[in-house]
Amino acid sequence: MSEGRAGNGEAAPQGVVSSLPQRKTAQSGADDAPRRLLLPPPYDQHYHADGDVLDEAIRLAPEAGAGTLVWRREGGLLTFAVVLEPEKPLRAARLAFFAGMAALGDALAAHCLPDKPLRFAFPDTVIFDAARLGGARFVTPEGCGEDEVPDWMVFAVELIGDRDHLPHPGVFPDSTSLAEEEFEESELIVESFASYLMLYFDRWTHQGFDAVIKPYLDRLDPKLEPGARAIADGDLIERLPDGETRRVGLLEGLAACAWRDAKGPRL
Repeated sequence: MSEGRAGNGEAAPQGVVSSLPQRKTAQSGADDAPRRLLLPPPYDQHYHADGDVLDEAIRLAPEAGAGTLVWRREGGLLTFAVVLEPEKPLRAARLAFFAGMAALGDALAAHCLPDKPLRFAFPDTVIFDAARLGGARFVTPEGCGEDEVPDWMVFAVELIGDRDHLPHPGVFPDSTSLAEEEFEESELIVESFASYLMLYFDRWTHQGFDAVIKPYLDRLDPKLEPGARAIADGDLIERLPDGETRRVGLLEGLAACAWRDAKGPRL
């Protein structure tokens, strides 16, 4: 999927329903076979039963190309990754990361209980009701220069599906899971993300980058007064309550991947 050729309208994203007769909440049992996703035509789905979906998306990217979506629901995790094919040099194309985050925020908000806050920590961490739910990663080809157009980019998400393997989940109050928070089934989240991602690329094309970055900035923690945050070349510019202005680097934040350790999302 190209960030310049992603959609042709603002129809209601597939899989997003304002009210349902019965909530299908995220299931913790890894033995339940996932159903096939219902995705718009640009996507080509691949269920990756073992290993890191990001690695698999990177492997597929050169040949399979834009719209390749790799996903897995197993082992207490919901993970998915999508391949993008930019038309701009890396310096500008990298901003597609924020379209992915905005789409992720809207997809999660569409399938959770409405009385708990869904927030981000810059640049890549997802926080639900003040607890860490997971985050996103973003990869471009090694050696691609800032002024070169990348052959591909991959936006990948990892969410804690359940914490059933923990004898006492309460010992880890800084994290939570889709199951504990009564999110609707995992497949609906991935389907909604795919549709919202198309929608945000379409808005970017027709309304400008502000239509992408505003929803992202609105979810950032801690809350600041309107207009106190902006994105410049991917970096976060903040005007703090004491009047100080600071700049937080996107590349440094993505490299740190503070929400994750070698095993996946931190508990």
